[in-house]
Amino acid sequence: MTTTALVTDSTSYLPPGLADALGITVVSMHVVLDGRSVPEVELDPAEFYRRLRGGATPTTSQPAPGEFLQAYDAAGAERVLCVTAAAALSGSHQSALLAAGMTDLPVDVVDSGTIGGGLCLVVLETARGLAVGASHDEALALAQSLGGRVASTWSSDTTALLAAGGRLPNDVPEGIAVFALDGGQVRVLGAARSVEESIDFQVDVIRASAAQSPTHVTVGHGDAAELADALVEALSGVDGVLGIDRYVAGPVVAAHVGAGNVGASYLRAAD
Repeated sequence: MTTTALVTDSTSYLPPGLADALGITVVSMHVVLDGRSVPEVELDPAEFYRRLRGGATPTTSQPAPGEFLQAYDAAGAERVLCVTAAAALSGSHQSALLAAGMTDLPVDVVDSGTIGGGLCLVVLETARGLAVGASHDEALALAQSLGGRVASTWSSDTTALLAAGGRLPNDVPEGIAVFALDGGQVRVLGAARSVEESIDFQVDVIRASAAQSPTHVTVGHGDAAELADALVEALSGVDGVLGIDRYVAGPVVAAHVGAGNVGASYLRAAD
C-alpha cells in the first residue's frame, strides 16, 4: 500500500503527544513580537497570554513555502496530504500549495476552511482514518468532506483584536458575544449576559447538531482553563458527543481573538 504522510500547520494546536502518536508533521506559523519573528511552536502560550494582557501587539505570518517543502521531503512517505488553516484566514494554504509544486513527491493540499480547534478536529479525524487503513485517496476525500462540515463556536474577553484585524462582524450585540466560524467566515451566533451563559449557549448549539449527527469535539481555551473545564463538563453529558480532545489556543489565534477565549469545534451532518 502507498504510504501517506500527513502534514498540517501549527494553528491545529494538536493535543500534546498526539502529533507524534499519529505521525503528523507540524509546520510552524510565525509570530512577530517586539520586532522579532519567532516560530509559534517555540513560544510558551502562558507567557504569551501574559504579555497580550499587558498590552503587547503581536502580528503573525505564515510559514514560507520552503518550510512546507522541507516537511514534505523529510516525511519519508510516497505521498503527502497537507491540511492547512483556512485560506480565507491565513496565507499558510498558499505557502503549502507553492511548496507542493517544488517537490517531486505527489502532494495534495486541502483547505480546511477553519483554524484552531476546527483544524485540530479535521486533522485528527483524517489521521485516525489513515491509522485504520484508509488509502491516500480515501484520506484526501475524508479531509475534504470534513472541511465542509466542521464548525466552531467561541467567546472571548474582548472583541478588540477581531475588530483590529477587520474580522469583527457588524452585528455584534451588547453583552458577551458568542461567535461561530465556518467556511472561513466569522459570524455572530448571539450574546450572553454572563460567562456561564456563554458556555451554555455554545453547549446548546453543539447539542442540537450532535443530535442529528454524532461527532467528536475539540475544546480549547486561551488563558481561560476554568471556562474550558466547565465547557468540557457540560459537553460530556451531551448525547451524540463521541469524545472530546482538549487543546490550548496558541499565539497565532490569540493574536486575533484575544485572551480569555474559550470554544469548541464539532462536525455537522453531511449535506
